Amino acid sequence: MLQWLYYVVILLLATCVRAQDKPIALIGTILLPDESINNGTLLIVDGYIRAVGASISIPNDAIILHTNGVILPGLIDLHNHLTWNIFPRWKPSEEFGSRYDWQQKPIFKILLESPHRGLVEAGLSCEMQRYAEVKAITQGATSVIGSLRRPCNRGLARNLDDDPTLGQILYNVYPLQMTDMKLKEANDVLSSNGTLFIHIAEGSPNDATAAREFLILKARDLLRPGVSIIHGVALKENDFRAMANASVGLIWSLRSNLELYGDTTNIEAALENHVITAIAPDWNPTGSDGLLAELNYAAIWNSGLEHSLVDDRLLLEMATINPAKLVHLEKRLGTLKEGYLADVLVLQQNNNQSKLNPYWAATHSIPEDVLLVLIDGKAVYGNPEMMKELVDSTKLESLEICGIEKSISFASQNGPQPSFRQTQQLLKNALRHWGRTLAPLSECGY
Repeated sequence: MLQWLYYVVILLLATCVRAQDKPIALIGTILLPDESINNGTLLIVDGYIRAVGASISIPNDAIILHTNGVILPGLIDLHNHLTWNIFPRWKPSEEFGSRYDWQQKPIFKILLESPHRGLVEAGLSCEMQRYAEVKAITQGATSVIGSLRRPCNRGLARNLDDDPTLGQILYNVYPLQMTDMKLKEANDVLSSNGTLFIHIAEGSPNDATAAREFLILKARDLLRPGVSIIHGVALKENDFRAMANASVGLIWSLRSNLELYGDTTNIEAALENHVITAIAPDWNPTGSDGLLAELNYAAIWNSGLEHSLVDDRLLLEMATINPAKLVHLEKRLGTLKEGYLADVLVLQQNNNQSKLNPYWAATHSIPEDVLLVLIDGKAVYGNPEMMKELVDSTKLESLEICGIEKSISFASQNGPQPSFRQTQQLLKNALRHWGRTLAPLSECGY
């Protein structure tokens, strides 16, 4: 009798093992830094990439998914202001000289600053961040910067600036206003192989106020390895040369630059001087909905230039390998390689162009094309059919992206969670008080 009970318990335990705890084998077109592998296999075990290639031995207990898609690293967003992404697009009626100009406009205070402060004071910061993280993930991002620090539960996305296991990563919007104590903290972090991301020279290319910030930055001895400059629209050729000599990186936010200042960073000078450059969306009001949209925008912008500056492969590097380098995580994130964390994005291969050049799919896909997103080897978002293969269906919630049904799982978050629908409704009700509506998860038809 006891032996029979023993086998029953073992059977019950075996059937209760979560699907995502089993090895996962994703089969499709795999994008690597130097090549793509048609009909390749990405094997994931215990949250890490175990193997990748054309001929991989797959364990008998593995879940095998024939994606018929493009498999690439999860995108890494190094410039965002997550809690602001609940607001729909702001379309200024003018271009500005610098960020200090539009921040003083009454229309900015009415449409954005006052309602943002009101929702934060009402205790809705975590709900705002939760909505923004879901928005980022639906755009292929698995890692983000610009989250709240510590007050919320573990984020659904990988919050780079609030995860001590990934090293010390600081994010500062106004670095020239740092107190002596904050400056010392930043220097201590940089001396310990940490990183610092700072908004500098944000304005039009000829704005003297924005350009002067670079001189002040050097005077504060912050032109040093581990630092990355966000925006840098007003930087000159010599500034990029100085950045390269000091191993300082650049974060490029094209759409937001064009919307606010009518121009963007001298990306040609940055590339010619071999400044490691990442691309990021900035925020929803004037930037892109997320990284897929920003890559799409950059690809279209590049196509309209008289002389092309970037290609699809380089743009993808700006959203994967390069940001991983800038946060000193290039041996853990940013590429599909054995031993790396299994942060993975799978995109639909839906036309001949993407089949001829799979890197084109990475820079021209729209959110509807996202088939699957894995973070730490766990499925968090994707098409319902794939998600049900990897997650207990009772733990899935349904989302709609531009008329296409998607599924999301919050199983990786600690503690009881409200449904995402409840989070949306809570934010909608709070925004109504300020005469604002909740931004959609995706702008459709861009």
